Amino acid sequence: MANELVTKPQQGPMQRFKSQLYGEGAQQYISDVLAEPKARENFMTSLISVVANDANLQKCKPMSVFHAALKSVPLGLPIESNMGFAAVIPYGDNASFQIMRNGWMDLLMRTGQVKFIANEIVHEGELVKHNKFTGEYVFDEDAKKSDKVIGYMAYVKLNNGFEKTVYWTVEDVRAHALRYSQTYKAGSGVWKTSFDAMALKTVLKNLIVKYCPKSTELKAAIRDDQTVTDANNVSTYADNEPDDQPQPEVTESAKAKADEVKAQMEAMKARRSKKTEEPEDIPADTETGEIFEQ
Repeated sequence: MANELVTKPQQGPMQRFKSQLYGEGAQQYISDVLAEPKARENFMTSLISVVANDANLQKCKPMSVFHAALKSVPLGLPIESNMGFAAVIPYGDNASFQIMRNGWMDLLMRTGQVKFIANEIVHEGELVKHNKFTGEYVFDEDAKKSDKVIGYMAYVKLNNGFEKTVYWTVEDVRAHALRYSQTYKAGSGVWKTSFDAMALKTVLKNLIVKYCPKSTELKAAIRDDQTVTDANNVSTYADNEPDDQPQPEVTESAKAKADEVKAQMEAMKARRSKKTEEPEDIPADTETGEIFEQ
């Protein structure tokens, strides 16, 4: 019939994702970030593959996934999670960008200041000695008593001779995750499926943030790791430890307002001081300053 309505088939999650990914807005944005056509093509192919292999990511807002994945570009980290450098993780209907163990090690090595780095699981018996005064740890894999995991270590030695070891027990890691990770509290996500990997990454990141030299890339990595990005490219720190988060920058308008308030406070103090400390007016000649007799 001529007036019969034709119902269009509904798009599946991958069709919807590709539709927005290849939309004008996303394409313009990615062109601004990646100037080379080949680089854009590689990024798009990689992102589509990641989403196609994760049913939970397909439930997220497409532009949230897109913006989260783009955080990997300036860091030069692949987002295929099986490579262990970085990943795009579902977080409700938004997506989170997370740097993995290999990604942190790679970024640290790029500083050119690292001679040696280690990040390992510690089994029962392998922790031989700890000097609480010097912070020195001694590990020996030949002293292993069982496959029971008792903790996680990260060690770095710089070219200038500085070295540092960070060691957390399993209980330390669980306490950290319980305090700072919403997904751990919910019993879901990578903390549930890959506890050892998350524990290793957490201890390594702690070492890097507190003790290692920071390149521009590392500073960006610390800023963007574990951020949850919405469809409007607004990022929040859902799971980050406060000490790991960069302090917000003070905008010019906020600084000007603060300076104005400070000036007002200083003027108020000056007026109060003038009232209480200055002597009363004494009659005097306005031209010579000669004081009249009382």
